[in-house]
Amino acid sequence: MENIDINTQILIQGFSAFAGAFFAFLFLRLGEFFSKLYQRQVKHYNSLVILETQLNEIGGIIHDNIYVLPNFIRVITSGNVYFNNLRPIPIDKSHYVNLYDLTILNELFTYNYQVRKINDDMETANLGYQDIKNALIEKNITLADYKINTDSIALNLKQIEIFLAELEITTVKLLARIRVQMRYDKPLGTKIQALFIHSHGAKLKKEEIEKEAKKLNKEIEETKTQSQKEIDEVLKKHNMKNKPSF
Repeated sequence: MENIDINTQILIQGFSAFAGAFFAFLFLRLGEFFSKLYQRQVKHYNSLVILETQLNEIGGIIHDNIYVLPNFIRVITSGNVYFNNLRPIPIDKSHYVNLYDLTILNELFTYNYQVRKINDDMETANLGYQDIKNALIEKNITLADYKINTDSIALNLKQIEIFLAELEITTVKLLARIRVQMRYDKPLGTKIQALFIHSHGAKLKKEEIEKEAKKLNKEIEETKTQSQKEIDEVLKKHNMKNKPSF
């Protein structure tokens, strides 16, 4: 009887040691799992924050390019030389790794594809015009030849202007979507892990994004108006008309 009690005791002690080790291992793995979930959520949210800033900057670059294009076209088609350039729009592919919402990833991929095509068109126009301009300055071509070539470039620039205007609208819509999504996807150091990591991308209401887009458009127009007002004041101060130089 004593032998049975001793064996039972040994068995219980062995099981207790095993159970203790097992649960310690289990809790360790669970801790690592939830820690990785949190880190993934933070990376996603930080990427949204960075993307919002980048899209704001991109909006400014698009606006600058749209602003210079009419004068660019007017100057070169009138037989004069233009000294400004179209600025390329930056693309940040790091978001493909950091974002985990498939809907927004697909939108961003499509957006970056549009940006890349417009960048290619702008680079071609910039380089093409640079060659023609240099040839005229160095007197390797006549003014008549310059005009023939710049008429062709001007046609490409008008198309670029249309594409940039469309991209500006797309940028505002994407920026509005990012802003709305940021409200939902805050981590819980910020929101107790949205009860173990979900993205609310699919739950975003169209009305919310449209409302944010209207708000953004208003902000953009106010910035443009203020910027133009400041330009007019500077030009007025120096008794100059508001015509870009060339």
